[in-house]
Amino acid sequence: MHKTLAIALIALGISACAAAPAEAWYCQASGTTGASGWGTAWRMSVASRIALRQCAIRTPRWGRCYIDFCR
Repeated sequence: MHKTLAIALIALGISACAAAPAEAWYCQASGTTGASGWGTAWRMSVASRIALRQCAIRTPRWGRCYIDFCR
């Protein structure tokens, strides 16, 4: 019984460490009209798309959004 409980606690500890993101990308976008947006994700391409989408929501139809930086 104690051995099973110890194994379960060890497995729970390992899975908790594996679930934490080791590194995430943060991207920021700004628009020609002053709008901005940001996004975070494990992949840079996804984070940049989120940032551009958030900026586009706040930008009029004739405005454009560009990625400022990703890190």
